[in-house]
Amino acid sequence: MIKFLEEVIRAYIEFIEDYKCLIKSQGKDEAILRKERKGEIGGHKFWYHGAGCRLEKEGVICEFDYLPENGFPVKFTNWEIYEFINSHNKWKEVKYSLDDIHAALLNLVERNKLFLLEIEGVKFPIFQIKNTDVFK
Repeated sequence: MIKFLEEVIRAYIEFIEDYKCLIKSQGKDEAILRKERKGEIGGHKFWYHGAGCRLEKEGVICEFDYLPENGFPVKFTNWEIYEFINSHNKWKEVKYSLDDIHAALLNLVERNKLFLLEIEGVKFPIFQIKNTDVFK
């Protein structure tokens, strides 16, 4: 399960990085897109909401959190990874439960590949990646 989830996280990171590179290549500023809230750029539909963003391209749904801005460039919940898996053609036939995904993500926290969001000493079930190279 861990190897599978590491592969998923690699693809998840690439999906987000592709979107961000596309923004830059078109001379756009993500802060402005956040203010626009909804739109489409290069085949990516985006919807910024609250502290997160929902991307969709070719049926693949990739939700990620961007707040708080605390030095962790990628943040997500177990549900966001679960939705990515279930919408991706490569994995949508895989039958892991949300609880399976959560347990595996916690295992990656124990291995210091992921970190839980911590605010004022309280840990939240939001997973963060400090260095995306860990999954490459």
